[in-house]
Amino acid sequence: MRGVFQPPFPSGTGCPVDDMGESIERLFILDFSPMHRRVPKPQLITYTAAKQVRQLQLMHPRTGAIELDKMTVVVSIDGACRDNGKPTARASWGVYFGPGSRYNASGRLSPGLPQTSSRAEIEALSKAVDTIRELSNQDMTLQEIKIRCDSEYLCQAMSMWMEGWMENDGLRSNGQAVAHFDKLLEIQNKIDDMTYGDEGGLHFQFWNVPREENREADALANSALDG
Repeated sequence: MRGVFQPPFPSGTGCPVDDMGESIERLFILDFSPMHRRVPKPQLITYTAAKQVRQLQLMHPRTGAIELDKMTVVVSIDGACRDNGKPTARASWGVYFGPGSRYNASGRLSPGLPQTSSRAEIEALSKAVDTIRELSNQDMTLQEIKIRCDSEYLCQAMSMWMEGWMENDGLRSNGQAVAHFDKLLEIQNKIDDMTYGDEGGLHFQFWNVPREENREADALANSALDG
């Protein structure tokens, strides 16, 4: 991922730094989180049936034991589109919390919205954030939110670029309008409220993963088009 670098003293947050050395708090890079990256990949994410969510596991720095990172929630999002670019295009979204989780969800984009996979991914993010609010109200121990997404653009937009776009009234540095800015801003405001508001305290991070590691959310999105 361009424009992000390993911090001089990596911590458990997995936050990279930018080219000015400033921490990018809303981006999660697994390799920059020593206590998580040492966990064997098949054990890194586990499903906690009692909470109906997936959570990270970590390696204890002293004992080397693999333990549940109890404050985490891992949610995967994706969008799908068929007949992309055609009048018959139909797009859908999927949100995956774990195998059989009651919080899993999927659906088609409203006909009045642009029928593209990028807009569908944004819709998936919006649905996931709403569910996280519900979850956090029910269980205040869940505070570290990792949103897995195979769209590098969406991860960087929400972790690195939104502040600049907001200062520039939804325009890029070249003067072009940011696509779907109003919806992105709505989501940003919800995340900020859950982070800094009166009932805040959550820490959101976006985790860019390869498409093959996001199959469950992709399957949910496609199931909405098959139904």
